[in-house]
Amino acid sequence: MVADRQRSHRSSPVGALPWLPRARPEVYWMTTDRTLWSYAQIAAHIGVRTDTVRSYRKHGLLPPPDVTEGGRPFWYADTVRAWSAARPGNRRRPR
Repeated sequence: MVADRQRSHRSSPVGALPWLPRARPEVYWMTTDRTLWSYAQIAAHIGVRTDTVRSYRKHGLLPPPDVTEGGRPFWYADTVRAWSAARPGNRRRPR
């Protein structure tokens, strides 16, 4: 039975993502949120002040910016949501 699983994994099409259903791998690409968020939007999302988010970046607690325009950093919404869900201080407060 294990050998069958290994064979089916090896026979997956080139470029197929193993963690996604084979029938519709394009669904992953359709659900990404490429909206750019500033410090203020990140702060509103996690419920802190803008200065706190700036401090997180200064101390290396925020992921590197996805885009920098005119010297201002921006992050994709998906990047911020993933970071927010995984950050140690996340207590999952109801909103």
